[in-house]
Formats: sequence, C-alpha cells, structure tokens
Amino acid sequence: MKRAIDVKVNIKPIFANRTHTAYWEGPCRVGRPEELSPEYERRTGREQCKLWHKQLKENISSEYANVLEPVYIEYIENFFVSDEQFDQLKPDLEDTDIFLISYRVPGLERFGKPVSMINRGPTPIDLGAYYADTGREFYFGYDFEEYNEILRILQVKKAIRNTKILVLTTGEQSPVSVVSSNPDLYGLNTKYGIRGARKSMKDVFEVMKTITDEDMLSKHADEILKNAGKSAVSKENMIRDLKYYEAVKKMMEELGCNAYTTACMELCASQLPMQNKCTPCLSHALFKDSGIPTACEEDINAWMAVMIFMYLSKKSVFMGNASLVKPHMRPIEDLRVTELVSGPEEGFDEYALEVRHSVPSRKMEGLDKPDMPYDIGQFTFAGWGTKFQINMAEGSTKTVTIGRFSRDGSSILIARGKILGCAYHRYGCSPDVYYSVEGGAWEFVHELAEGGYGHHLAVVYGDYVDDIKTLGKYTGFNVKVMGE
Repeated sequence: MKRAIDVKVNIKPIFANRTHTAYWEGPCRVGRPEELSPEYERRTGREQCKLWHKQLKENISSEYANVLEPVYIEYIENFFVSDEQFDQLKPDLEDTDIFLISYRVPGLERFGKPVSMINRGPTPIDLGAYYADTGREFYFGYDFEEYNEILRILQVKKAIRNTKILVLTTGEQSPVSVVSSNPDLYGLNTKYGIRGARKSMKDVFEVMKTITDEDMLSKHADEILKNAGKSAVSKENMIRDLKYYEAVKKMMEELGCNAYTTACMELCASQLPMQNKCTPCLSHALFKDSGIPTACEEDINAWMAVMIFMYLSKKSVFMGNASLVKPHMRPIEDLRVTELVSGPEEGFDEYALEVRHSVPSRKMEGLDKPDMPYDIGQFTFAGWGTKFQINMAEGSTKTVTIGRFSRDGSSILIARGKILGCAYHRYGCSPDVYYSVEGGAWEFVHELAEGGYGHHLAVVYGDYVDDIKTLGKYTGFNVKVMGE
C-alpha cells in the first residue's frame, strides 16, 4: 500500500541570470569592464548555477523533498524571458510541486506553480507582496534551516492531497452515533484534494472469506502475542480480528486507498461482528502503527485531525470520545473504570478532559520508534474482540496536542494538554486517559459542542500547535487554539 506520508515535495530549481548586451555602469550596475561584459556574465552565470545546485543538494532535507535537475534561464536587461527559455521547464512540469528561484523570473506565474526562494535580501519581500496580492503561492526562507521547515509543512500538504479514504458505511449521510461528522467528501476533495471511496460496511465480511493464508495470520498473531505483556484474548480469536484487518487492507489496495474509517454502531446492530467474532479495533491500531490514518465510527472530522497529526509528527495518533470530569470524581467508583493504572484514586483537583471509548496504538512515540509497552484486552464478555491496553501516562512526555475538525471541514479546534492519569476497562473500549487542558477542560468541551466541532478527539504526544497553525495557513483551514 502506497502511504501518503511517504510523498516528497519535488523542487525544480531555476537559476535566473540577468545578463546585459554591452558594458556600462549606472545606478544599478557597477564594476570593471571585463566583469560587466556579456561573455563574462554568461560564463559565470552557468558556473554559479552548478555551484548553487550542489549547495541545494547538500542542504535541502531529503526527508521532505526531491531536488530535480536545475534549469538555467537567461534574459537581458529588458526583463523579458522568451518562450524558448521557459520551454526548458516543460519536461519536469508535471512532476514539479514548487519552483525554487535564485532571482526574479518575470512571467514564471504562467505555470500556476508555487514559487520559493532562499534569500535574506529584499527581493523575496518584494516578490512575496506581489504574489500575495495576486493570489499566488510564494514561500521564502531566510536560510536553509527555515526553508527546510517550510518544506516539512509543504510535505504534509502534499500528503493530504495524496490521501484517499475508504469509508465503510451504511450509506446514510452521517453515521447515527456521530451526526457531527462531515457528510461532504466532495467538499473535502475540492478544498484539500482528499479523495474517498464509499463502500458498504458489509462488503468487508465477504472479502474476509477470501483471506485464506492461515500461516500468515498465525505468524502475525504470534508476533503480537509474543511482544505483549499479558493477553486476555486467545490466538484463535485474535486471528479473526487479523482476518478483518487483512480484508480491509485488500479492499484499500484494490481501490487505491491509504486511509480508512468504518461505521461502528450500525456495524454492531447488523450482528455481523457477532457472527464473525471480530471487532474493527485491532485494524485501526495496526493501520495507524503503519502510518495509515484511520478513525472509528465513520467520523471524518476526527479522521482529518488524526491524519494531519500523523503526517506532521510521524507518530501514531490516539483517538477517543471527549467527556468532562468534575474535580474529585473517583475514577474507579464514580467513573466505573476497571483499573486505575496512573493518577490519583480520589480524582483530580481540577476539571479534567477524559478521552475514552477509544483506540490506542503501539507507535504513539514515533512510527520509527520501538513499540510502547502493551497488554491485550478483550472487547466482549465472550472473549473475542482484540484491543491494545496501553498506559498512555507512561510515555516519554506528558505534553499532548488535542484536536478535531469542524463539521464543514473548514476549521480545527486544538488545545495543548498534559496527561493526568490513565485507566483501563476490562470490556469495551479502553483506555480512558485524563488531561488538563490549556484554556480549561470545561471551556474546551463546551467549544466542541457550541463551535460546531463534535465529540471524538485526536491526541498526539508533543506540542504541534505552531505546526498546525502554519499548515492551516498553507492549506487553507482556520485554526482555533484554546487559551489563545
């Protein structure tokens, strides 16, 4: 499966050399006659183009970008770039995401591509103002460090445009349990380039019948069980959940998808999970640990937040429902959790945000980092339905970013938070994680409802608020930060 997170920004360098038809000095030109001759300017321009390209290859991060072969464009003092000069750009034009210019290239806007510079002088300020006023994309970095930060965000923007989500649905406009979910996939396509494929949630069970590689399923189950602390699920029951995961993956590959969500309450009502002894929970965790953004309950708003958090952080993202916990409510007695694994037994001294009814993943510290310690829990009393039990309070940081998109997809509400505690449920969704929220947990929950956002939340380790602000500016969504 081709992951959107792996895309890179294709940079087309354009070295612009303004030459002159004769020697003269004036208010914008001084120098020795031999240095201002047309022949000298042309020769040194081509030499500088080679040196510039070498410098770009050495300093632009290959994690975010590919540097294509440079084009040398020359024009004289009339500032007119001929069609023949621009024709040099055509071979790579389809693959080019952004032009990187060394100097002014008059008429470059004809191609409709974003333009960028690495320059600490006045030229990018002038060009930036012009492009901003005429509605075109322009980015400039003071140095390579700043330019690579720009590329990091543009890489996420491109990843979003390369995302296609499989939506397993009942066909209703919105799922019954998440009426705040965005019903307009077409609108997301026109605004952000996100594509979607809507299929019946029942289709996956027919595909499950075609998953017959029992040896592969057995090895995968052994791997999960071997690395778990303890397990409440038998290998036989886990294999059923893995078969569901493989069936979803097969559907995604056939449809060219690299993201996924499914209805949940409707799925449960169909009794198909009961008949097949499986739940979608493990599939969500495994996909997210593979760099594939997913969301429970056909919740498109939460899925969008999961997607951008994952693409920015290169981490798996926690998802769950938002609830408000009053001060001094005891998790075990008052909140009816099975086990408090971190936090005060007598509750918290402040209003806390509880994210529950949830799916954790093992790669929340980083997709390229070791798994977080995990146990395996059972979703049902009958013993089937695999879920990971992960103590979120044991991460390397207590700082998190929490958020969710609005129903119309135009805005995201985000907050900085700190982990206060974590609790497990023996059955059903787990864990429950408790957070303090900058700007107030009470205020945050009310803004989710009154601001048109909704109830599921995405949570990622670390502070990505400033990154999300920049991504919103580049991509075209509004960002509301609690406490600011």
